[in-house]
Amino acid sequence: MARDSSVAVVVLGDLGRSPRMQYHTLSLVEQAGKEVHVVAYGGTQPHASLVHNSRVHLHALPTLVDFVGGLVPLERLPKPLVMIVKALFQVFVLLYALLVRVPGVGFVLLQTPPCIPTFAVCKLACLLKRSELVIDWHNFGYTLLALNLSQDHPLVSIAESYERLLGKLGDYHLCVTRAMRKELETNWGVMKAQVLYDRPPQFFQPLSYSELHSLFVKLSKDFAEPMHVRDCCCTDNGGANGSLSTRSASARTLFTEKQREASGGTSIVQVADRPALVVSSTSWTPDEDFGILLEAAKLYDELTHDLKSYPRLLFVITGKGPMKEEYRKKMASMEFKKVAFRLMWLSAEDYPRLVSAADLGVSLHISSSGFDLPMKVVDMFGCGVPVCSANYSCVEELVQNNRNGMLFNDAEELAQQLKALFHNFGREKNSRLQKLKAGAMASSKRRWTDEWAKVGLGIFAGGKGKDE
Repeated sequence: MARDSSVAVVVLGDLGRSPRMQYHTLSLVEQAGKEVHVVAYGGTQPHASLVHNSRVHLHALPTLVDFVGGLVPLERLPKPLVMIVKALFQVFVLLYALLVRVPGVGFVLLQTPPCIPTFAVCKLACLLKRSELVIDWHNFGYTLLALNLSQDHPLVSIAESYERLLGKLGDYHLCVTRAMRKELETNWGVMKAQVLYDRPPQFFQPLSYSELHSLFVKLSKDFAEPMHVRDCCCTDNGGANGSLSTRSASARTLFTEKQREASGGTSIVQVADRPALVVSSTSWTPDEDFGILLEAAKLYDELTHDLKSYPRLLFVITGKGPMKEEYRKKMASMEFKKVAFRLMWLSAEDYPRLVSAADLGVSLHISSSGFDLPMKVVDMFGCGVPVCSANYSCVEELVQNNRNGMLFNDAEELAQQLKALFHNFGREKNSRLQKLKAGAMASSKRRWTDEWAKVGLGIFAGGKGKDE
C-alpha cells in the first residue's frame, strides 16, 4: 500500500472515550479516502461505524499494569516514580507500534494531551519513516498534571518546558478554539495552527417520540432503580408514577406512553406529569466540580418542592472517572422531594439517543488551561438540547448566553436558571426553554463533516487546510 494513502492516528488513551479522534478517523476514511491505523489503548468500545470499517485497523497498546501484572504493587510506589516508569514504558510500546506494527504512513495524527512521551516518540517515528506529524491540540497537558500535583511542583515545570519545546515540532497543527490558536502563536511559537472546532456528527440528531419511547423502554430498569430515600422518580418507591410498576413496560414509561387512537392504531405521546430530564456527561475529574450540580439541585428542590408549576427533575449523569464513587455516595445520602439522580454508562450508540431525550443539558467543565471547550455541549447542541454551562474564559466561543444556553458562575446561579427554564414545564409553547432549544438547533447546522472538509481535508489531501 502506498505510504501517502494511509495515516496513523495516535491516542495515548482510551479510544472509546476520545470521540474527536474517532471522528477524525472516520473522516480520514470517508472524506479523504485514507487507510487508517489507530494506535490507542483499549477499554471502552468505540463507535460501531469505526469498529466494523474494513479500512480502519486498530492496534491496541498494552498498559504498564498489563505488563507487570500483580508482580509490582504500583499503587504502593511514590506517584512521581510511577509516572516516570509509566512514561518510559510508553516510549517503548509506542515506538514499537509505530515502527514495527504500523506500515509506512504519510501522516501521523497525534492527540494531545497527553504529550509525554508522545511528542518525542511520534516525531522520532516520523523522521525514521519520512511521515509528517499533525498535532491536534485539545488542551495543554501540563495544566492537567497541575490538577493532580500542584502548580509549583517540579514535575509540572518540567512537563511545561517539554511541551512548549517539542510542541513546535509538528508539521501541521490543529486546535479547538480561536483562543488556543492565539495562545499557541503568541506564547508558544507554534505558528499557523488551524482551528478545527468540535462539531456534532450526524448521529447526534433529535429523535421522534417513537424512537424516544423505544429508548426509555430499553433503559426502564436504569430509570426505575432508586438512588435516594423516597426517590421521586422511582416507580416502586413512592414516585408520582407509582402505578407504572403494574403496567406493561412497553406501553408506558416514566416519560412516554402509547395512546390508542380513534382509528384503532396507537401513537406515542409524552406523559403529562413526566419529570424534566436533565443530562450531564462527566469524566469525574477535578476540572469538573460536581458539587456545584448537587448544591444547585438541592436549592431547586428547596425553592420548588411545594409549587405545582415546577416539575420534578431527573438528572442522568453519564461517564466514568476516579471520583465517581465518591459522588455516588454523596447523592445517595441526599434526600429530595422533587429531584432525583441516576448514574448510567451507555454504549456509543445509546449515548446520542439519551442526549436527544434530554430537556436540558448541564456542563460543569471548567478548562484547566482556559483554552478548550466541552465536547459534550457540542453533542447536546447536535440534538437540539440547550445547555447550562459553567462560565470560563473562552466558553462563549460555543455557548452564547440566552441564545443557545445559559452560563453560570456558582450553584445558586445554576439553581435560578433551572427554576426559570422549567417554570410551567410542558405547558408553554413559546417558553424560554423552547427559545433556547431553537438556538441550540441553529448552532448545530454545521456538522463535523462540514468542519473537517474545510479544515482537515486540505492537510491530509496535500494542501494546507483553511479555518475561520
